[in-house]
Amino acid sequence: MRNNVQTYSNAVQLCLPLDVSICIDKDDPVFSFLDAIEGVNLGKFIKPTRSNNTHSHDRGMLLRVMMFAYMEGHRSLSRIEQLCKTDIRYMYLSNEQRPSKMAFQRMTECLKETIDEVFFEISHHIAVDLMGIDTQVQYVDGTKIEANAHKNSFVYKKRIINAQKNLNIKTREIIHSLNQENGYSYPIKGQYESLDVFYICQYLMEVINENSITIVYGKGQRKTRIQRYYDTLLGLAMKHMEYEYWLDIMQDRNSCSKIDHDATFMATKWDYYNQSGVTRPCYNCQIAVSDGIIVNAKPYQNPGDTMTWQDFMNRYKAYHGVYPKWPVADAGYGSYDNYWFNLTHSIELVQKYSMYGKKEDKKFQKRTFNSLNWKEEDGYKVCPNGRVFNVYEQDRWHYSKTGLLMISQIYKEPSRCEGCPFKEQCIRGKSKSIYKNVILEEFQEEVDKNLNSEQGKEFRKQRSVQSEGAFGVIKQNFGFTRFTRRGMKSVNMEFLLVCLGYNFRKYHLYRQKMDTGLIH
Repeated sequence: MRNNVQTYSNAVQLCLPLDVSICIDKDDPVFSFLDAIEGVNLGKFIKPTRSNNTHSHDRGMLLRVMMFAYMEGHRSLSRIEQLCKTDIRYMYLSNEQRPSKMAFQRMTECLKETIDEVFFEISHHIAVDLMGIDTQVQYVDGTKIEANAHKNSFVYKKRIINAQKNLNIKTREIIHSLNQENGYSYPIKGQYESLDVFYICQYLMEVINENSITIVYGKGQRKTRIQRYYDTLLGLAMKHMEYEYWLDIMQDRNSCSKIDHDATFMATKWDYYNQSGVTRPCYNCQIAVSDGIIVNAKPYQNPGDTMTWQDFMNRYKAYHGVYPKWPVADAGYGSYDNYWFNLTHSIELVQKYSMYGKKEDKKFQKRTFNSLNWKEEDGYKVCPNGRVFNVYEQDRWHYSKTGLLMISQIYKEPSRCEGCPFKEQCIRGKSKSIYKNVILEEFQEEVDKNLNSEQGKEFRKQRSVQSEGAFGVIKQNFGFTRFTRRGMKSVNMEFLLVCLGYNFRKYHLYRQKMDTGLIH
């Protein structure tokens, strides 16, 4: 019988050099990467764990391989596992070991707690020690990155509160009927908690047991009156507990996702036609860039940038001991609270305010009846009809979102706009009022002074290039438009690893320019 197995006599013998780095091109990014982390003890960030596996891998080596993978845009652990078997550069970084996907997964569980320290130490080393960057000048910006959750998995606080009100009404009616029918005296409240209703259910079950009442379910079975009350109240108690659960998760937020509880629904630019108004579960990712290097980064749950500023600055201070002197940002960060924060911590006012861009907008300047376009005489506004708003009415007191007291002075025109030919075009009510916040106006004047200087003009020019350019590279070149992990700790780790990968790539380009003599 003829043998169908084909044999080959010209077998190729595998021969590898003792040092696989010989086969790697000298201009390869892996050498820039190793230069960037030289002198950084990665092992101190990941505590070793007890394992019965005698072949466990060094956690520092695993972190080194993962950071290089993020530098090249690889975030999948399965893909990194494959590269350690097929790519000679990853073999070189892993000391020719073959760590599995689960080895990287176990390492990331430890990395969640120390990723902030890893990011700040390596980023500072690249920016200051290797590239000589002045990190006192930072360009701050934020963007919405979609969470790993479905767009229809929303839970809105307003809907929960309205449903809770209707549930309280129904609960109150049932308890009132129970008291009337059985002579009980359970309190009639305006708002019930789940425990209140569960206590009633517990007592009803005790009554059922004491009277040997048979609990029946199913077709053809007739429930007793007491069982009907028990089943109804138990269902209401479960509903109360569900609403309390979601409100506890949301806390100060207005929404969350059922899949990723830490994700908040935010407006994104996903609509094909108007590029706005579409809400999806996202994280508000903030970065601070100094001369191309991301020196601070963090994802937030707040949709607005205003409420992230103080924590973002404190975060940098916690790791470096000082606040940045010139944190340049757009109008989304310019608020009364944030200006006060800058003033108390010796931070220069270089954040735009909401109406900063309108001052040079020719279309806005044509709106003659807007008080922002009116002239001033001796500190008072003068309307287009020449009337001066110099009559003090009262002070308006209110508190900001962070609890700071804000005082606005209200001024009116002496004749209360009577007989003015432009009254119908200017106002809708009886008279017009001018609100003047002296402290806020002083802050805004300081912003104008800083941003209109020669240094400030350079800041404004560089802000869009630095911060917005960094997000462009991260989203387009890295393909990072959606998180793959869930939960704030995991999301924070993934985002900081992406930012580290961006910094490694920037340092590689810097080294190439150094080698070619483009920079000195």
